Amino acid sequence: MLIDTSNSIDDYFIDGNISTSSNTYGEFSTSIAQESYLSFENDVRFRLRLNLPKIQKNLRLVFEDDSSDNLLYDGTQLNDQHLDTKEYFLRLEYLNYVKNTFNIRMGGGLKVRKRNLVPYLNVRARYEFYNEQKNKSELFNRFRYYSDGEIENNLELNSLYTISDDLYTLWTNTFYHTNRFPHETLASSITAVSIFTDKQHIRYGLGISSHVNKFQDLTVDYYYLHSAFHHLFYKDWAYYEISPSILQRKNNDFKTSYRLLVKFGIYFHKK
Repeated sequence: MLIDTSNSIDDYFIDGNISTSSNTYGEFSTSIAQESYLSFENDVRFRLRLNLPKIQKNLRLVFEDDSSDNLLYDGTQLNDQHLDTKEYFLRLEYLNYVKNTFNIRMGGGLKVRKRNLVPYLNVRARYEFYNEQKNKSELFNRFRYYSDGEIENNLELNSLYTISDDLYTLWTNTFYHTNRFPHETLASSITAVSIFTDKQHIRYGLGISSHVNKFQDLTVDYYYLHSAFHHLFYKDWAYYEISPSILQRKNNDFKTSYRLLVKFGIYFHKK
C-alpha cells in the first residue's frame, strides 16, 4: 500500500515508467516499561518515508512523530503520550552526494504543535572521515530553524569497529543544543552487537547522559548498563524487543534502579 501511495504521488507529477526500485519505508511500534522508583510508562512511535524517484531520485517525503524524530532517544524514558497528544513532523527532503564520503540532506517542513503549524528548515550533513574495510567513523550534524525562532542543532561523532562477522561495536557521542533550554545535552555510549541470525541479535553496553550549562558546568543526569534482544519473528515485518537495563539517575540520588522495556513493532517495506 505504501509503495503504491508513493508511486501514485510520483505519477501525479511525472508520467512515464521508471526502473528504479522504491525505497518507501514505514515503521510503527509500541513500547511499555517499568522501572524502580518510577511509574509505569508507555509510548507509541511511527515513521513514514515516501520516495519519489520519478520527480527526483533523491527526493523523499517524511512524516513522523516527535518520538521517532528525537535523536537522543535511548529508551531510558518514554513520553507516555497518545497519538492525539503528540507533536508531528512533515517535511520534504532532498539528498545530495557531494562526494562518496560526504552527503547533505536539505528540506523544509511543518511541525504540528498543539494544532499549530510551525514551518521549519532542516539541514543534515554526514561526513565519513575514516573507512577501512569494515571499520568506519563519521561526523553527523542536524540543524533546524523554526519560524517561531526555535533553533536545534545535533552534532554526533560515531564509530563502528568490526570484531568478527557476527560481532561489532558502536561508539556514539552526541552533543545537542536548543535555545529552548539554558543547557546543552551531552550523551555517550558504547554498544556491542552480537548477530545470531538474520532475524535475531542482541545488543549490550553502557552509556552516560549529562548536561552542560553555558559550556562550563558538567552535570551527570544518569549512567546506565543496557541490553536488548531483537527478534524479527514473523516474515520480515513483525518484531519484538526485550530490553533490561540498570540505571543510576541524579533525580533518585543515583540509587540503583532496574528497568525492563518491552517493544513490539511492524516494518512496512518491500525488499
